Amino acid sequence: MDDLPHSILFQASLDSFFTGVFEDILAGRVTLESVLVVVAFFGTFVLLTSLAYTFAGKPRMRMLDQPITWVTNYRRIMELLDSAVTQRSKVRVSFHRDLGAARSTDGVLLEAGKDGLLLEMSSLKSINPSWMGRTLELSFRLRLPEQPKLQSTFTFISEIDSYEVLETGIVQLRISRPLRLELNQNRQHLRVEPPDKYVQTFTMWTDEQVRHDGDPRSPDTWGLPLYAGGSGGHDIELLNLSGGGLRVRIAPGALRAKTNKITVSQQYYCQLTLADPDLDGFSTHYVLMRVGKCYDDCESKTELSLGMTFTAVGVPFDPPLTGLRWRTVDRDFGIRELDDWAYELHLELYRNKGIA
Repeated sequence: MDDLPHSILFQASLDSFFTGVFEDILAGRVTLESVLVVVAFFGTFVLLTSLAYTFAGKPRMRMLDQPITWVTNYRRIMELLDSAVTQRSKVRVSFHRDLGAARSTDGVLLEAGKDGLLLEMSSLKSINPSWMGRTLELSFRLRLPEQPKLQSTFTFISEIDSYEVLETGIVQLRISRPLRLELNQNRQHLRVEPPDKYVQTFTMWTDEQVRHDGDPRSPDTWGLPLYAGGSGGHDIELLNLSGGGLRVRIAPGALRAKTNKITVSQQYYCQLTLADPDLDGFSTHYVLMRVGKCYDDCESKTELSLGMTFTAVGVPFDPPLTGLRWRTVDRDFGIRELDDWAYELHLELYRNKGIA
């Protein structure tokens, strides 16, 4: 035996140990060795089962509890907030809808640090201690370095920690740092589907009609529109709108009644009167737009909608309206007034109905 290798001797001893333990277990004899083996076996089984359940469940829990549109990394959150400070992005501030009727205003983010954010609210006329601890819903837009022509919209929830009224009367809020940012629509222009109550008038003239029968600088000379929607008629319906264009549906009756031929690249003048997102007022816009796409067939007399791109905007010379001067619309930036309107309506719908 002394001449045998140590590995063989160890293996023989181990086999003898387990053989004796299993004989004790089968015979019903309780020994220290048999108890340790049974405990080790079941302990290992429970441990492996628990680990398998934990690691198998983690990816699924992350998928359900953290949507891909959430930004939760601290460093990334601070980078985005710092960009909002640098770009002096307008911040839309609203009381959380759980508090009742929504009230919103605009602000500017002045500072972003680990201890909180400093928000300037020049539009606020007064503030009182009851605002302390209130929950706010905030949204801002950024042009990120990797996508300079696109505007990304971020939303987050915060609370008012403190406030200060400067000698100039401007209110500054110190609010808590968000634990996450939520990325909303990420496209060149935010597109919304306005409910009917926001579209007061929507009328269209062909480019030829305006230039032949009237003067583009004077809407009073354009005559009767080819298509009328909103409260002025039922020929057309505004399906969606952004700062860069819109989509319009032409009613089957209007398609059959009108003799004009619709083609891609055809241009139309448009007068669009929209209610403010808070329904406190309205504004009228004059735009020149080009047909970019027909859904489905441009020659259809039963079902047709058009994707339109804004090419020019008519700006009044002096209020009250005495004439229009037309300026070309930059495709990347669109019409600022309509872009802001779409953005604010998107937030209004999100706050009040949760549908945006």
